[in-house]
Amino acid sequence: MAMSEDQIREAMRKSFSAYTTKMRRASLVLGSNLSVLKGEADLAKLESDAFGRIAREEMSVADQRMTADAATFHPVVPYIGEVQS
Repeated sequence: MAMSEDQIREAMRKSFSAYTTKMRRASLVLGSNLSVLKGEADLAKLESDAFGRIAREEMSVADQRMTADAATFHPVVPYIGEVQS
């Protein structure tokens, strides 16, 4: 028997909730790691603009990978970053 619209909505809500929980946890881990690395950069006397440049470069690579993964692994639902008309 096919799922009703309400059942589909509830299942999708649970899926997105699980996704956001994992992303929140990953963000906390990333924040902690960056904080430690900032301390290490300060100890190494790395210029603050160099630390920011490195972070932007690495974030760009990670963003590209996440966008490609979303397009590859979630082809049914448009990537959230896309603008829908």
